[in-house]
Amino acid sequence: MNIIFYLFLIIKASFLLYGAKPNIIFIMADDLGYGHLGAYGQELILTPEIDKMAKEGLLLTDYYSGTSVCAPARCSLMTGQHVGNTYIRGNYEIKGTELNEQGQLPIPDETITVAERLKEAGYATACIGKWGLGYPHSEGDPLNQGFDHFYGYNCQRLAHKYYPNWLWRNHVKVPLGERDTPDGYSHYSLTDEGLDFIESNRRNPFFLYLSYAIPHSKIEIPKEDINYTQYLDRDWPDIQKRLAGMISLMDQDVGKIIRLLKKLKIENNTLVIFTSDNGAHNAGGIIPDFFNDSGPLRGIKRDLYEGGIRVPFVAYWPSVIEPSRRSGHLAAHWDFMATACDIAGLKLHDGTNSVSYLPLLEGTLDRQKAHDFLYFELHWPTKRSARKGQWAAVQKHTSSLDPSVNEIELYNLENDLSQKFNIAEQFPEKVAEFKEIFLASHKQSEHFVFGQKRPQKASIKW
Repeated sequence: MNIIFYLFLIIKASFLLYGAKPNIIFIMADDLGYGHLGAYGQELILTPEIDKMAKEGLLLTDYYSGTSVCAPARCSLMTGQHVGNTYIRGNYEIKGTELNEQGQLPIPDETITVAERLKEAGYATACIGKWGLGYPHSEGDPLNQGFDHFYGYNCQRLAHKYYPNWLWRNHVKVPLGERDTPDGYSHYSLTDEGLDFIESNRRNPFFLYLSYAIPHSKIEIPKEDINYTQYLDRDWPDIQKRLAGMISLMDQDVGKIIRLLKKLKIENNTLVIFTSDNGAHNAGGIIPDFFNDSGPLRGIKRDLYEGGIRVPFVAYWPSVIEPSRRSGHLAAHWDFMATACDIAGLKLHDGTNSVSYLPLLEGTLDRQKAHDFLYFELHWPTKRSARKGQWAAVQKHTSSLDPSVNEIELYNLENDLSQKFNIAEQFPEKVAEFKEIFLASHKQSEHFVFGQKRPQKASIKW
């Protein structure tokens, strides 16, 4: 062993002996594709901070969102359930009335969230950015779901605006500056709020869920931002320059967070995770092939092919994670619940599909449990997919609970990562295996029924 590895072991041992509850920062981009980061093969968009984070930590090649759109992916993350079991399985809009603000269908009060569990262990908790799991004052309001502090967009539809008139701070509307000014650009204030939360809680264990809106459409960035101006001389469509600028801006801010942790001397006791809520989008004139947004994967947002659900995952924790690690371990958003409980010394409650990846982070691979399979579904239109080992099955049109009703496509990801060749006819036994997985994994839902048309915006009175 070289001296660097010996030093790493000494630091890790010291950390474990000290026994302080680790801080947890979970940073989630919005619609960031598998191929958008340099660490995942991107050659045009500059992401040096996240790339450095990957070099100094752990990169997962086979990490998945809960599904391929916003609200259910976030519900999976917060609850530790795959989307066959979650309360939210699609983007379900709630129309604002005189009695309530607009937002999304709220998760019920009895929902157990990561934030609630970490509060049990004495953590200060904050959600900053995009929520989308319940309009203000509803049961799903983040302040009713374990978060001490909220700043950002409660309604995910409003998060499509980077120059909103206001953002929520807890239950107060905080005005922003004028459009097309730095003071009016919401992303800047989200990062500032996150940095303030870290600094204010540096002496106590904290959980920060930093849920950025970037790079979701609308594609906007202040014209003077250096992350955008660095691309002005490129022979690209302007919308692609703006997209690149937004991703580079987010990368810059991830670097700010890491540097603050080092300045406060708490980096060794803080796990930082960076990922995305689903695959890349094609809204607003974006050309997904221009930057190869999905990398080698087929599909984008709203697909249940790999490009819609497989997302970047980078973890940084200098005292625990050996540098430059890369793993094909199968994990998903719903595994964060078990991992957070494991880190905080809490017993995982019943009713989750979550498997802790803390042993993977620590490098104790002999203790790392594995999923037998990963299951995904999406509504309006309804579809589902699953991953088991090297195999992936996709059912694009699901009008019935019975998997036999609609065609199941089968792919061998080991030699067909781009899912070009449907080999279902060659492996009927594998198709039959996935039919059983589909049937066993879906719990019927009051609001999300296979084959049901998308509902109009509902009004809820309270």
